[in-house]
Amino acid sequence: MRLLERDAELTALGSYWAEALTGRGRFIFLGGEGGAGKTSVAFEFARRIAGRARFLVGTADAGATPRPLGPLIDVADTLGVQAEINNPDVRRASLFPLVRASLGRSPTLLLLEDIHWADEATLDLIRYIGRRMDGLPMLVVATFRDDEVTGTHPLAAVMGDLATTASVSRMQLPLLTAAAVAELAREADHAVDVAALYRSTDGNPFFVTEILAAGTDRLPATVRDAVAARAGRLTVPARRALDAAAVIGATAEIAIVLAVSGQASGLASTGIDECVQGGVLLDRGTSVAFRHELARQAILDALPPGTRVDLHRKVLVQLTTAGSKDHRRLAQHAVASADSAAVIVHAPRAALQAARLGSHREAAEHLRTVLRHGATLAAADRADLLERLCYECYLTSQPAEALDARRRALALHEEAGDTRRIGVDQRWISRLCWLLGRTADAERFAADAVATLQPLGAGSDLAMAYSNVSNQRMLSGTTQDALAWGQRALDVARAVGDREVEAHALNNTGTALMRRGDPQGRIRLDLSLEIALADDLEEHAARAWTNIGVLQASERSLGGAAQTFRSGIAYCAERDLESSMLYMQSYLAGVLLEQGNTEVAVRMAQEVLRHPHFSPTSRIPALLATGLAGIRRGDPGVGAQLAELQGLAGSTAEPQRSLPVALLQAEAAWTAGRSEDIVALTDKVWAARAGGQEPWIIGELAWWRTRGGATDAVELESSAFDLPEPFALMSDGRVREAGNAWAAIGRPFWSALALAAGGPAETAEAVAILLRLGATASAQAVRRDLAQRGLPVPRGPRNLGRANAAGLTARELDILGYLVQGLSDAEIAAKLTLSQRTVGHHVSAVLRKLGVPSRSRAAAAAARILGTSQPT
Repeated sequence: MRLLERDAELTALGSYWAEALTGRGRFIFLGGEGGAGKTSVAFEFARRIAGRARFLVGTADAGATPRPLGPLIDVADTLGVQAEINNPDVRRASLFPLVRASLGRSPTLLLLEDIHWADEATLDLIRYIGRRMDGLPMLVVATFRDDEVTGTHPLAAVMGDLATTASVSRMQLPLLTAAAVAELAREADHAVDVAALYRSTDGNPFFVTEILAAGTDRLPATVRDAVAARAGRLTVPARRALDAAAVIGATAEIAIVLAVSGQASGLASTGIDECVQGGVLLDRGTSVAFRHELARQAILDALPPGTRVDLHRKVLVQLTTAGSKDHRRLAQHAVASADSAAVIVHAPRAALQAARLGSHREAAEHLRTVLRHGATLAAADRADLLERLCYECYLTSQPAEALDARRRALALHEEAGDTRRIGVDQRWISRLCWLLGRTADAERFAADAVATLQPLGAGSDLAMAYSNVSNQRMLSGTTQDALAWGQRALDVARAVGDREVEAHALNNTGTALMRRGDPQGRIRLDLSLEIALADDLEEHAARAWTNIGVLQASERSLGGAAQTFRSGIAYCAERDLESSMLYMQSYLAGVLLEQGNTEVAVRMAQEVLRHPHFSPTSRIPALLATGLAGIRRGDPGVGAQLAELQGLAGSTAEPQRSLPVALLQAEAAWTAGRSEDIVALTDKVWAARAGGQEPWIIGELAWWRTRGGATDAVELESSAFDLPEPFALMSDGRVREAGNAWAAIGRPFWSALALAAGGPAETAEAVAILLRLGATASAQAVRRDLAQRGLPVPRGPRNLGRANAAGLTARELDILGYLVQGLSDAEIAAKLTLSQRTVGHHVSAVLRKLGVPSRSRAAAAAARILGTSQPT
């Protein structure tokens, strides 16, 4: 049947193809409900450019555990990467660039089918290629069922990550109109109630064509009935071949269909030919395939359960006899045929294959499967599987299940009296408890691990147990203990030559030293990163970048922190270390917020928070960024974020979590006019502060407490503690110098707070800065405080209202503030992380809404509106 009402989509693909041929590759997510015709559109476009490009098709599986890199495997021979995929030593860091290079060798149309079923490694490959389309003469069309991709679906996160990538677009395939359904019915030359057909199918092309192909006078109630009616007209050999093909999979090898059909070769061959000639199956050379997964599922559902199990058993026998090494496929048929012995053989191997290629979620599912079927497994084998499941869940940010698996492994090791494995389990449980915010349990199991392993003598396991205690002490702010335990770990690690433990311990001790201002700390952290990079210890490299960036941010070296985080994020993105990448993005959002890039910061933090698999502890920095922005802007929903933050920080009992949350609560109280609550809100963290805590955080805490009426800042000055310069200047009342000091380190919000303590000129400038930052609630708080002091109140907010009467958006107000400073479009683009073209559009909108002809006139108007003639 003809392809109707798809001209717009085909034209758009033609435009994208023209761009691709100039070296500007395009990646298209083509969405629509199952049966909407996404594949048909892609194949029609492939027909139109036939001879001008190679056409490659890779398909994701519909099973619970899809093939690792299944779509890539489908095209691996053509791309010349099959050997690399099969190489047990290959890493994705080398495989993915090779795939990209192979795709870019000649004009290519790549169709990735049904990626809503894609495995984790395939989604990572999509993310990798999507970010690197520039320079490729290639168009990628990735089809997916939009009704299955909800907010928590892994594909939703991938599309969100790529949403702002210029080379990535999304197309939506609508259903057919009533007119198109009527046209198809006329072409089928089959008497049918067209109105009823349209109502029953909602214009779904696959449903329409299946019902018309059924050829009955009675309109089937469902597509399943339509497929069954069509299959019911087949001869017995053809129906047996069809049933066998449905059980084998979306693509079924003809040789296996013949064997499983259980017929004489001639009759089976005739049956397959009948299915192909009747359009029920498609010819794929040595294989056959269903026209749509919905059709295959309908055939499967119609099979009696006993027949279905028997067919799966026969497929398993044929694959095993043929020497198949596809353990995922073998495990799938073993499960479906209730062959637990075969499951125990193949599922663990399938998990290894999946983990090697980076499909860690699929690896975990295979391990869950074998554990469900492993009633006859020896205790030691079961413990090994639980350890593997723990690690796969740890890698995929599923700490609760990882902890459960480790506890079960620990019980088995305790029963067997395996002391070394018990100690390793205890150390892992400590780490997982920390990820879940259960600090007391984490410390208890860390101590247990040391006590268990010490009697066994020096070794890598004991060294890592020491380093884990060092890590716990560093996180809790007890610097001397962190250094002592870290040195013990280093001594043992170097004695036994374990560079992984050495990198881990250097990270802990370097972070502890850097927190108390010792320059040796950065040297140790850099050495930890150097070892991790040299030895390809990806997790430790990511951790080093994270801690260096966090400490730079805490020292208010925001530019350095942003650069460090971006380097670490790029490293993690290249290797698909999603958890570490998201963690650094959370902290980068906070840095951008303090630099004044509010919208970019909030958008980045919100993207992180949308990820379903993100540990509770890791949510804290992202919530801090969105919470601070919400407080400063006066967002109505900020209360829920503050409540979640308080709960998460309270469960960790770590100063590095609780102190920033207390600072946020203090700022929220001041903004809301409840300064009298600040002391009570911060009493606990003030009393528990440790000498090893960062001076900037302690200085900020003291400043807020002073706002609440405490005298802690005076006491702090008289002690041996050195306030950072901007806080010292604020404490001395040197308002202008303090404002300049904050501006010099790139923190405009605090520059405004410093100026707000000055006279009319300084306070007017403070309000202007806050308004430019979008911190309208903070600006209102400054005006309130000024009124209480009996000083003139800048008319910023009221005049801002005059500006907004022209309809300026928050982004346009940002642009307006930068126009006052006389910045060019390129300079504004750099500050807001936007393209220069986008900034130009915003500038034009500002000029139009203010009714002024030029940038200089807009800047003059802005200065009047904001109540100051000074640049902010």
